[in-house]
Amino acid sequence: MKIYLIAPKNPESFWTLDRILRSLNKKCVFPNLSLPTVAGITPREHEVVLCDENVERIDFDTDADIIGLTGYVIHKQRLFEIAAEFRRRGKFVVCGGPFASLCPEELRDRVDVLFVDEAEYTWPQFLTDYAAGAWQREYHQDEKPSMHDSPLPRFDLLQIDQYRTMTIQFARGCPFNCEFCDIIVMYGRRPRTKTVPQVMAEVEAIHRLGMRNIFVVDDNFIGNKKEAKELLRALADWQRVRGYPIEFMTEVTLNIAQDDELLELMRHAHFTTIFVGIESPRAASLQETHKTQNMRESILDSVHRIQRAGMQVMAGMIVGFDHDDPSIFEEQFRFIQAARIPVSMTGLLNAMPRTPLYERLKQAGRLIAESVGDQFVFTNIVPHGMSRVQLYEGYQRLLQRLYGYRNYRRRAMQLILKRGAQIETRLLASGQDLRILARVLWHCIVRATPGRAWLTASLVIETALRRPRALRDAVTFALMHKHLYEYMRHTCERIDRLVHELKQFPDELRMLPESPPTPDVA
Repeated sequence: MKIYLIAPKNPESFWTLDRILRSLNKKCVFPNLSLPTVAGITPREHEVVLCDENVERIDFDTDADIIGLTGYVIHKQRLFEIAAEFRRRGKFVVCGGPFASLCPEELRDRVDVLFVDEAEYTWPQFLTDYAAGAWQREYHQDEKPSMHDSPLPRFDLLQIDQYRTMTIQFARGCPFNCEFCDIIVMYGRRPRTKTVPQVMAEVEAIHRLGMRNIFVVDDNFIGNKKEAKELLRALADWQRVRGYPIEFMTEVTLNIAQDDELLELMRHAHFTTIFVGIESPRAASLQETHKTQNMRESILDSVHRIQRAGMQVMAGMIVGFDHDDPSIFEEQFRFIQAARIPVSMTGLLNAMPRTPLYERLKQAGRLIAESVGDQFVFTNIVPHGMSRVQLYEGYQRLLQRLYGYRNYRRRAMQLILKRGAQIETRLLASGQDLRILARVLWHCIVRATPGRAWLTASLVIETALRRPRALRDAVTFALMHKHLYEYMRHTCERIDRLVHELKQFPDELRMLPESPPTPDVA
């Protein structure tokens, strides 16, 4: 039996880096891990073909017996289009993943089989049922599967050279209870982890494929600190023997700053970047959303402690909590500047289906619409502390200030100078590094606007003079700003149009942003 597994194209977002991928000679930042994972679960007697629409066109003429789709809420419209086209052609279409798990009612009539929740056990059962002609319309994984049963993903089936970074997963679930978070809805509050040998086998497989960057996609890598430390010790030993060939990044909670041993282990395992959900510098807003783990000590001190351990902090920030009033935008700006966080994913609060926030606001009659999965342009919540127009306009000004040339440069340069030494401190030495540097200089200085040329040249020159070992960081920050600045401008244009309509029709609650364009169906 032949199975065709598809991940839909990502709409342009903060993370897609669309405007700089060409400089990196890549088509996508990293693959959807669901594709090689499901392929790994599939018994080897079946033929599996993977298609990531971010790197190749979908083959709607495939002779596959089963079409498998996966995606997030933000892929909703594209999933509908792909499923409809394949079913029009008489194909058997199945769908799983986060969107299917959170919003099964939106997919039931659009696919032949639906997978709700995790699929380590239900996918093989479905294949057996399908071969016998006795499949179910819907498969539910009520009991959380053991991560020990998760096989080695089929990385070999990916077009590996089209990605900048590869992905692995160590744990699912998070012990905390943030009101807006859908992770605990899908994966539970008891972190489940793979064994150390499982993860090391994945790292080895990726290393053999020639990749240098790995993103550990856990929503909270340190949800189980004991298991995380065991893995980090193994990774540190592996890196030391091989000369630190791989840079890791992951997502953690801010309480990592309170564990010196954990910070040191992360450093020795060569984790160079971590994403932290800070959300807000305002204590009342953190209390409101039950993010009390961020209130144990000064957030600013915690961020600086992580940076001194040699890691860059990328921040997740949110505006639009009930305790946010128009002064929150200045408060957010001052915090991000003081925290020397160059890359801050600042977005609008959204209520995702099945979350405690969604249920609370639904009962209160404060939901405008279902979430569209785009927290950078739209909130589906009627705000409490300000009007919708005030929220959008304040948010727009915040983005413009954060990614203005001088403010961004100040944060980046401060981080370069204040960040602690990393284990691996190579200069730009490899051929790949030098090629990227040449492209950055061409696109960000020679062919750039005066503002971009100034930002890039000043970052590179000052770093070369004051901390030459961090030259790769300076190049990376300059390149990242090109994407973030242009994405910010595009986002602000979309907000302008939405605000204009809101001012014309102030009583229209269910006004949505225009949908971004999607690829041709076929």
